[in-house]
Amino acid sequence: MRPLTCSRYHFPSPWKTLFFVLFPLALGACGFHLRGLPEAQFHTLYLDGKLGEVGDQELKQEVLHQTHITLVNQSDKADVILTLSPIQNTQQILTLNAEGTVSQYTLYARLSYHASDNLGTELIPPSTLTVTRLYNYNVIQILGKPAEQQLLTHDMQVDLVHQLLHRVLALHPALGTAAH
Repeated sequence: MRPLTCSRYHFPSPWKTLFFVLFPLALGACGFHLRGLPEAQFHTLYLDGKLGEVGDQELKQEVLHQTHITLVNQSDKADVILTLSPIQNTQQILTLNAEGTVSQYTLYARLSYHASDNLGTELIPPSTLTVTRLYNYNVIQILGKPAEQQLLTHDMQVDLVHQLLHRVLALHPALGTAAH
C-alpha cells in the first residue's frame, strides 16, 4: 500500500514566492510603469469633423477620462484644432479556396486628419492612419462570421483612435495663442 502524498499538487518554493512578490515591487520602485497616453503640452482641443459613432465615442471618452484636456466648442478658444475625416472601412479579397470562393479577406480602416493651432499654423500636416486585420471567411460558419467582422472593425476603429491620440498628445503648440 502506498503512502498518501500530495504528489498531484505542487506548492511553490519560498524562493519563487519571494521572487513574485519582490520583482513587481522593485519595478515600481525604479519608476517603471506601463505605457499610457503621453502628458499633453496643451490644455484645450477643438474637434472639427466626425469619425463615426464608435470613433467619436472612443475619442471623447479617452480625451475626457485619460487626459487633462478640455474639449471646447469654438475653434478660436482651442490650443489645438484637430480636423478629422470619417473612418473609412474597406475589405479586399486576400485568398480564394480551390472552389473559387473567398477564404480570407484583408480588412482596412483608414483615418485622415490634420492639426493646427487657432491661428492656422499647421502642427500636423494632412496625414492618414491605416490599420489592417486578416479575416478568415468560411461559408459553413455563415452565422458567426459577420459578428466576428463587426468585432474586428470595432477593434480597428478603437486602435485608430488610440494611435491618433498618441500623435496629437505629442504636439508642442505655442501656448498663449488661444483666446481663453
